[in-house]
Amino acid sequence: MKGKKTSLFFGVLISFMLVFVGNSEAQKKRKVPGVEKDKVYVGTSQPFSGPAAAWGIVAKAMETYFQYVNEKKGGVHGRKIVLLARDDGYQPARMRANIEELHSKVLLFAAPLGTANVSANKDLIAEKKVPTIAPLGNVRMWVGYPWEKLKYFFVAYTDYLLEAKEITNFAIEKLGSEKIAIFYQNDDYGEAGLKGVEEVAKDKLVAKVSHELTEVDFSVHAQKIKDAGADTVIIYSNPRQSAAFVKKLSELGIKPKILASFPLADPVMVNLAGEAWDGAYVGGVIKLPQLYPESKQLFDEIVKLNPELAKTPFLTLYGIFVGALVEETLRRAGPEPTREKIIEVLENMENWESPVSFPITFGKKRRHGINVIGLWRVSKDGKYELVMEPKFLDPLF
Repeated sequence: MKGKKTSLFFGVLISFMLVFVGNSEAQKKRKVPGVEKDKVYVGTSQPFSGPAAAWGIVAKAMETYFQYVNEKKGGVHGRKIVLLARDDGYQPARMRANIEELHSKVLLFAAPLGTANVSANKDLIAEKKVPTIAPLGNVRMWVGYPWEKLKYFFVAYTDYLLEAKEITNFAIEKLGSEKIAIFYQNDDYGEAGLKGVEEVAKDKLVAKVSHELTEVDFSVHAQKIKDAGADTVIIYSNPRQSAAFVKKLSELGIKPKILASFPLADPVMVNLAGEAWDGAYVGGVIKLPQLYPESKQLFDEIVKLNPELAKTPFLTLYGIFVGALVEETLRRAGPEPTREKIIEVLENMENWESPVSFPITFGKKRRHGINVIGLWRVSKDGKYELVMEPKFLDPLF
């Protein structure tokens, strides 16, 4: 009888332990932030309002790409990808609030946008240990960043400083520029462009004209360019203020050669600036549909789902690119993704190329996946001409 009671006791104990272990394992699975049985959540913070609102198209394109993946492919490993996107108005404090809200709701962040914003909030993201794919901003913020923090960031973005040097070299050697001016916004993005131009232009740099993000009238700025007699203006600014500035140049009756950083490569600039943007040279860091058939095929598929995106192909492509990189990362992470797996698969990504982007490579000690720059010439009807083949520069970190 005693033996039966003992057996019964141990049987109950073992059953209890099995249930406890099973519940513990289930709890562990449920504790992965942003992962549900049929959904996986991705977060971002971008400007949908304010002076840089045009750049918020990147998030809308990402969201549409995820819709494409969900509808055409059934998601990834049976889970639909859901983007939680928040507006920060291009203000660091608002991005911080968005990160505080989202970090426990998402598996990863993708394409938080803005040099000042990302720079001000990268420590917070690292503190929350959220893998972050393709943060968009001046890559110099990551140079020398402590590895224990940098390890959470996978950057696929061209260096503004090196781009500025390439653009300035092109202006001098190919366009014969003798008097160069730079118009730039007063932040890390603009300062990086300024430094690159200064290093190459030297005594050919005749005017350095900065502006604040709050400014709306650029009459004085344009007059400084005219007074300096600049035959070339290099621009490191945002779409709305750049457009307003070049319009003022036209009003003053001057038509210097315009060269601009790649964030201004979208044809939306033609809509904003009109004929004042005709003939501008812009940085090319992605496969524009007009120039790459494989890019056009995917671009057309995405635009079918959201026709508005056709108006902003460059920004849309960036969203597609980041979306495709997220999709590939989730696919490689397998049916039970965790933040640790996300980091692991990205560290093993080598020469991955999407239809809209050039090859990307990360590594266990490499977080700068691509550093590429080409140049396109834009006409007033939105046509693009390749004038400098893409150059693949060394990663910075």
